Formats: sequence, structure tokens, C-alpha cells
Amino acid sequence: MRIAIVNNWVPFLNGGAEHLAQALTSKLIEHGHEAILVRIPFRWEPPSKIIESMLACRLLEFANIDRLITLKFPVYCIPHPHKIVWLLHQFRQAYDLWGTALQGLPDSPQGIQIRDAIRAADNRCLQEARRIFTNSHITAERLKTFNDFKSEVLFPPLLETHHFNCVAFEDFIFYPSRVNSAKRQWLAVESMNYVTTPVKLLLAGKAEGGEAERITRVIKEHSLADRVQWLNEFIPEQAKAEYLSRALGTCYIPYDEDSYGYVTLESYSARKPVISCIDSGGTDVLVKDQITGLVVPPDARAIAEAMDRLYLDKRAARAMGEAGHNLVQDLGITWERVVEALTQ
Repeated sequence: MRIAIVNNWVPFLNGGAEHLAQALTSKLIEHGHEAILVRIPFRWEPPSKIIESMLACRLLEFANIDRLITLKFPVYCIPHPHKIVWLLHQFRQAYDLWGTALQGLPDSPQGIQIRDAIRAADNRCLQEARRIFTNSHITAERLKTFNDFKSEVLFPPLLETHHFNCVAFEDFIFYPSRVNSAKRQWLAVESMNYVTTPVKLLLAGKAEGGEAERITRVIKEHSLADRVQWLNEFIPEQAKAEYLSRALGTCYIPYDEDSYGYVTLESYSARKPVISCIDSGGTDVLVKDQITGLVVPPDARAIAEAMDRLYLDKRAARAMGEAGHNLVQDLGITWERVVEALTQ
């Protein structure tokens, strides 16, 4: 089968969705299909550019392919007689983030028009899909709540796991991720002001927006230079695996995440526990409080206490990491299941 996988693309921005699109392409080829990855440029600033991106997708035509698999907004606006949507998330600023600090769109007549145009396009274009899959129960619930579409949850796996392993439980918590306000690295840094053990924090990820200044300010205000190390870059995969192999555990505390996030899968592949928050959304599929990790309120003191708990009881940390690894296996998060679902 000839398959085009389409995702939006912001130059030099790499995150879970970008990795998933590349991994899906590789796995479809591995399973005997002809597959190509098409990345459509996308701009959300100024907000008027969003409408232009939607229109550009709507005017595209894909010939000579048997199936179109789309991931994020606005690429599912592309018409095709056999369109399959694997929805990672919609443009959330027009939905659940409207009216919050993460709204992004202006709260003005123009902003409302853009919001309504996005919703109308979603309702029309998603209706054209032969099937709709979502990456989590969170995304599925949002789609049902706002657009009244049913979907089937299809969990995204890691491309490879063989390079992850557990070597030791050293004295640092690892937080590898894109650095932005929604991922809340600044809160993890702030928590280091309240830890009572020698535990440290290692951040890895390129800062977006004003997060570099925000994190730098928190480190300086609380004199945390000796407790927090920040690699302000996208580190190579092998380096990430090496840090995970030695970490005490990972911290992944996004606000209302769409899915469990690759950080949790990577952590459990290395048999390390995860600290997450009660408002972190889809992470609750894998992060079970005191079973596979620690789930706490989004409060610096609470996060600090969780870090201290892992430091003081490394036997428990090891047990939670093992439980997380086993849970991933029990849920059957595999590429065989994904490829079968998207190509049947």
C-alpha cells in the first residue's frame, strides 16, 4: 500500500509529534508498505496565519497514494477519499485552552472569529475521515466533548527501546523534554529550593519563547546553580539513554498533557519511576501514584517532597520503575498493533 503520513512542521522545532511521524513512516516501510512523510509548514503567529495554513491544507491534493494518515491540526483538513486521522491533538487554544493563560489567541473579535473558524473546519474535515484514532483517552474525550466525534484510542510506542537500560540509581532526577510553559520545567526548578536531600535536577531540552529567561531567573533567585544543570539543547538519543540509565527517576509535569508523553515511555524502558502531577492529563495512563511513580499536586514543595522520597528510598524507586516497565508491556503498546490498526 502506498501511504502518505502528513504532519505540520515548524522549522527547527522537534518534539514528540515529530518523532512519532518519523517513526510511523519507518515502521510502515518495515512492514512492507511504501510510505513517505510529508511535512506542511505551519505558523500560528500572527494568529491570522492560522487561517492561511488551514486554507493551504484544504487546497492540497495527494494523487498516487492509497491512504492518507494525518496527525495534527491543520493537516487533517487535506481532502482524500481514504483519509485516516491519528489525532495527537487539535489546536487546543481554540478549545480547552480558551480562557486560560495558555490561550494564545487574542481575546478580541478577530480572535473569536479565528477560534470559530478553527472549530468549523475541524467539524467538517474530521467528518471526512474513514476512521479517527486518538493517542489517548484525554484527546478522545476532548474530541467528543467539543466536536461530538467518537474515536478509538491508539497508543503511540517508541521507535526503539533496545538502547534503554538501567545501570544505577544516582542522585539526580532527569527531565528531558521540549522546554516551554506547558511543560513547566520552571516549576521543577523551583522545587529544588525546597528539597531536603542532596538530590539534583538535570534538565535537557531547547527553550521556547521566554522560558530560557524564566528558568535562568528562578535558578538565580534561589541560588540553585549547584543543584540544577540545564542542557539547553536537543540532546542526541544515545546521550538521553545514558542519562536515563543512571538517573534516580524522571520528572514529567506538563499541564494537561494530550498523552502519556514519550518521557514516561522512555523512563519505564529504562525501569525508572516518574514524578508527575495530578493535573498532567494523559500521563495518568502510565504514572500510577506509589505504584509506577509519584503523582503530586502542581506545587513546588510537593514535587520536592517526591524527589526526596525517591532519594531516601531507592529500593522503592527501583520497584516503581520495574512496575512501570511491566505496565507498558501489559498495555500492549506496540508498533504491530499501530500498523495493523492504521492499514486494515
